[in-house]
Amino acid sequence: MKVNLSVITLSLGLLILAPGCSTSKMKNNTAIEGREWSLVSVQSKDGSTKLTPAEDQQPTLSILQGRVSGSAGCNRIMGSVVVDGNKLKFDKVATTMMLCPDAMNLEDAVLNVFGLANNYKVTGTTLELKKDSEVLAVYKIK
Repeated sequence: MKVNLSVITLSLGLLILAPGCSTSKMKNNTAIEGREWSLVSVQSKDGSTKLTPAEDQQPTLSILQGRVSGSAGCNRIMGSVVVDGNKLKFDKVATTMMLCPDAMNLEDAVLNVFGLANNYKVTGTTLELKKDSEVLAVYKIK
């Protein structure tokens, strides 16, 4: 009986401590993932100006489980993304092929960010997509 009580006590102790050990190794990207982000501003494709969307051309961005989706203003976007801490890399981002003459400059700038961004910063409800220290696009939680 003494041995069984010791085994039970040890087992309970391991059950209590084990979850704490395993979660410390998990990556936590919840700051960027699982939210819908709405574009505030984006650097023009040539980098010379900051563009802001019209209300009827609102680009959005969602990242969840290695996938990116949303809107570039006119066309839907979809692709993959690797998020590791504050680093990210978009890959194989594709769009639908609608033509929206009034939105194409903004859309080209939004799509350009996916090829350049290599990190991000979330502050409160604001997301910055960056290349090194340069802010390429600013989103807010929708």
